[in-house]
Amino acid sequence: MPSRTIRVAAGVVIAVTALSYSVGDLDPRLPTALSAGFAAGTGCLTFAAARSLTRALRRGEARNGRMCGELNRLGRRVGSLESSGEVRHAECLRSLTRTTQLVEVGLDRVGGQCRSLEREIGRSYAQLEAFTDLRALITPRAPLPALRGWAASPDVLRMMTGWILRTRPKTIVECGSGSSSVWLGYVAERTGATVVALEHEPRYAEASRDLVRAHGLSDVVEVRDAPLLPWEEGQESYLWYDREALDGIEDIGLVFVDGPPGATGPAARYPALPLLLPRCSEQVAFFLDDAAREDDKAVSDRWVLRFPDVVRTEHPAEKGLDVFVRGGV
Repeated sequence: MPSRTIRVAAGVVIAVTALSYSVGDLDPRLPTALSAGFAAGTGCLTFAAARSLTRALRRGEARNGRMCGELNRLGRRVGSLESSGEVRHAECLRSLTRTTQLVEVGLDRVGGQCRSLEREIGRSYAQLEAFTDLRALITPRAPLPALRGWAASPDVLRMMTGWILRTRPKTIVECGSGSSSVWLGYVAERTGATVVALEHEPRYAEASRDLVRAHGLSDVVEVRDAPLLPWEEGQESYLWYDREALDGIEDIGLVFVDGPPGATGPAARYPALPLLLPRCSEQVAFFLDDAAREDDKAVSDRWVLRFPDVVRTEHPAEKGLDVFVRGGV
């Protein structure tokens, strides 16, 4: 609504205008005076209008300022909410990433365990097959000793049994003794062979003799005490079974190299072939067990270089098996 000043000024202007028209003919000087009053009233009206407009503008500016302030505060709040949301979003992403990584690691681990289990099942099945074949060939007179682990595995014994049944050697030599002495003893009993087992530990030798007696194989299997003594070839020295334990052993057709243990020294099984080969028949096979071990791989490679007339064949047995044959089958 117009202010009081504007209304008064407007009234003055209207009155002066009306008066000038009604009394203009009364006094020639009166129009001039009225014109001056009209101008003054118009000026007052203009001033009042400008003043009112200024106040209105100021009030509008004030309202705009308050609105801008509110908008700024709202903007800051929205920005804060956005920042907070971004932080939570980033945290969620990091958590999801960590969870995904953990799941992937877990899946890899489970996959590895499944593959390992699958391999172990395959190995166990292969050993079970070999054990079944072996068990079908003998009629034990006492509970049979366990295989695998420190003892020979069924797959190695099956291959040696096949060689014995094909070539019928007169003498079988074991470097080491134990479960294999009994199993080989039953096969040797069928073919008329004898088994000589060399054992460097007296208590193990006695335990092996007890096993042999329990199975009624004392006439077939002989376990000899053979302490480890130094043996030299060139500039190298080895600990191997006492050579006196080899007295009377001739016509060897199979050698099972399952000792001495690797802990007794590097290349511990190397002397077996150079020391026993002169006592062997023309047709002989050396079965090197644990051929998957690095130390025994090195022994196998040295035998190949040292004895070119002995042919090596590698077999994927449970613990690795290299067979060295002279004279063919």
